[in-house]
Amino acid sequence: MKAVILAAGKGERLGELTRNIPKPMIRIRGNPILEKVILLCKQAGIDEILINLYHLPEVITEYFKDGSEFGVKISYYLEKEILGTAGAVVPMMQELGESPFFVLYGDNFLEIDLESVIEFHREKQSDFTIVTHKREDVTNSGVVVLNNEMAVTDFVEKPKAKIPDSKWVNAGIYFINSTNIIKPIIKPNDDFGRDVIPILLDSNHSLFGYKMKQQVWAVDTPQMLHNTINEH
Repeated sequence: MKAVILAAGKGERLGELTRNIPKPMIRIRGNPILEKVILLCKQAGIDEILINLYHLPEVITEYFKDGSEFGVKISYYLEKEILGTAGAVVPMMQELGESPFFVLYGDNFLEIDLESVIEFHREKQSDFTIVTHKREDVTNSGVVVLNNEMAVTDFVEKPKAKIPDSKWVNAGIYFINSTNIIKPIIKPNDDFGRDVIPILLDSNHSLFGYKMKQQVWAVDTPQMLHNTINEH
């Protein structure tokens, strides 16, 4: 099985912290966040990793090389201009083929059993599964509205006006049944939350939300990074 890990972002809100290293290479517990994400994949039997790069790509390629030291095979996709979170998958379509695959954000620190996501996805016969976690303040997240069967009935990216009645938000992990589901709709600058998920909902695809019990620690600002380090 394959996974796409998104690692191209500049992390501009972290200021000087990401001047010399990409955001996914920030260390928590002594190791880069990206390494943690790769090992989560390996533990679930995902041994082929596709990583997109843009900001200081050599820092990532020199650390992980071909992935063999971490028990996986890594392919790199260097972006000349930074693409959207969904657009980043476009150059990878051929290598991904038509089998199910994960998309994970490479700059979120989290604990999760990805095998349980695969099992959930298969049980629900889902086309596109969004991993969700609970958050009290949802205004800076993609809010996922679920029915009793865990089907996604609505998705609102960073709501400002009318906030949906849900505390479940996008954890930055997707399990997609095939590239055929997203290939016809993705453009290079597209974002999963802003563009792709709403289109899939409108076209009556089967979307489900997996509720993870663990927390997700984003490190978007120096304060958030400080909080994450202190909690670990």
